Parts: sequence; structure tokens; C-alpha cells
Amino acid sequence: MAKKNFQSAPKPKSSVSPEAIEAFENGGAGHDTPSKAVKPANSPQEPTRRLSIDLPQTMHLRFKTACSATQRKMTKEIEAFISGRTTELEEEAGITHK
Repeated sequence: MAKKNFQSAPKPKSSVSPEAIEAFENGGAGHDTPSKAVKPANSPQEPTRRLSIDLPQTMHLRFKTACSATQRKMTKEIEAFISGRTTELEEEAGITHK
């Protein structure tokens, strides 16, 4: 059996322009703008923390579908919920901020 030489194999031609690739790399996934929903406009940039939760598959699918159908990001919706609920809990507990 003869050894294969991949250096002489024809290379596929790219049908995507270098400009299109660069545009995707600069504006594609992972380059979303940070959410401003829960941060006051005049506050300095604050470090973030990751929160992972386990949801039933049907609940996750319903939430993801509803967010997609209304052109909303899941993260922003969760941040808005947590912010509102935190305010409610703080009021119930009598916690005040200066």
C-alpha cells in the first residue's frame, strides 16, 4: 500500500471573502455588548460572576423560544428578573442601600 501525500492534494477554494470572515470574527458570537439592564448608567464597570442553574429541559426550551420570538437575550431577561426580585426581597427584609 502506497503512502498518501497530502501536500500534493488539491486544496478546496474558499467561497467566503476575507472581509466576510473578518466581519464575522469581529461581530460574531462572543462579542455581544454587555447588558446595561441592571447597572445604573453612571456606575463604573463592575466585575461579573457566573451563575449556573439546572432547569428542566421543557422549561429551558420554553424560555429560550419565548426570548427568541421576542428578539430578547436570555441573559438580559434573567438579569432583569433577578434585579426586580432582589428589590422585593430587600424590601421584605428591611434592607436599605445608602
